[in-house]
Amino acid sequence: MEDGISSGIKKGAWKRMTPQTELLELIAETAENNCNLDTSISLKELPAEGGLYAELGEGFGNTTYYNKSTEKTIPVLFLCRHADQKRGLEELHEISHYFQRLRQYPQAKTFAWLDTEIAKEPNKIGRDEDGVYHFSCILNCKIYY
Repeated sequence: MEDGISSGIKKGAWKRMTPQTELLELIAETAENNCNLDTSISLKELPAEGGLYAELGEGFGNTTYYNKSTEKTIPVLFLCRHADQKRGLEELHEISHYFQRLRQYPQAKTFAWLDTEIAKEPNKIGRDEDGVYHFSCILNCKIYY
């Protein structure tokens, strides 16, 4: 995870993590530690040799409170490239259903993780000329900060 989103900041420089940045890093780390995955989850790009990738989509507000704190839904897109069609779908299924079934979400420093729902079930979205399959799924993460 060290090479993730915040890797552009030099050591010793002031670093402020946003709820969105922390969510992306936390969801990837949690999936890697709790799901049966063949590779780690890249936060930079979908590896050409195959693997997993996650990125945030456009979030939207659910509720704003009098103290200006807010509840938002942040979509997280997971992409997978895998030579084995069955295994590629299994990996995304493990990730999506793990988070949807959690009763207690990991603790964050900048937000409270309230819930996660599957917005788009794991599915095949294409295939390369060399036969490598592409898959995707979207999880809607509800957070409060």
